[in-house]
Amino acid sequence: MASSTPYFAYGSNLDADDWAKHCGAMGVDPGGLRDLEPAWLIDHRLEFDYKSPSREGGAADVVPGKLGQAVPGALMELDQRGIEAMDRKEGHPTIYKRRPISVSTLDGTTHEVETYCVTSESRSAEFVAPTDKYAGLLRRGLEQRGLPTTHLDAAMSGLDSSGHGIGHIFVYGTLLPGECRNAHLLGYDPSGDRVAEATADLVHLGGFPGLIPGSGTVRGVLYSFSDPSGALASLDQIEGFSPGQPSLFRRVVLPVQTSEGQEWAWTYVYDGVGGVPLPGGDWLEVAR
Repeated sequence: MASSTPYFAYGSNLDADDWAKHCGAMGVDPGGLRDLEPAWLIDHRLEFDYKSPSREGGAADVVPGKLGQAVPGALMELDQRGIEAMDRKEGHPTIYKRRPISVSTLDGTTHEVETYCVTSESRSAEFVAPTDKYAGLLRRGLEQRGLPTTHLDAAMSGLDSSGHGIGHIFVYGTLLPGECRNAHLLGYDPSGDRVAEATADLVHLGGFPGLIPGSGTVRGVLYSFSDPSGALASLDQIEGFSPGQPSLFRRVVLPVQTSEGQEWAWTYVYDGVGGVPLPGGDWLEVAR
């Protein structure tokens, strides 16, 4: 796809049939949109705050949320035909408007993309319930990608509930039990910890490691919190992460494996260059 624009889809555009139907009604080729892979938008939440005449109920929007909230969706690409068709579908710039954001894919890579958000003039101050048909499009799109539907359920409740958040933090270096920064986590009273693994690679950066996208296995510990916002605020400062700014480490959402299966967790991915590869993926084998 020549001259493409990266795009984050989170609503009805997760459903290929809905997009094809829209393009058919406009007489344009649906090939202007290319679906790439699942992705997460951090520190935002999903809301139904626009009353859509065509949907006969609430339509999805993403808005800045509390620290630790996130929205699952998909990284896609739009060519010029696709942008024009999507602008018409979303009512850009009066109903929804394009804006730049950062999302991460499941390998921990961060992407600078665009998405569509409801304008302040079109946004309702109150929850607008979606129809079952419309909500079904979103649910199907998430399930097809192996993404959780709890965030959708939280949005459909109309409440800013814990269902918008991710309550796990995966650590793999100096935050591990017995390591020098572990107290920064314990001070926020985690409800439990378990051995976990992530599909990624590990590099030695001197006194600490960095997780990077890769096909290896990184071993660590998964901490659980009823509300992770305090711990994440502390870790953001420790890791030097500031959303939207150049950072040595970036906070992302990754799938991790525990004895109970796959779970979703926050972790910090190294965004610098260099480092000595650690093929075993276990920091404690080096540190002790």
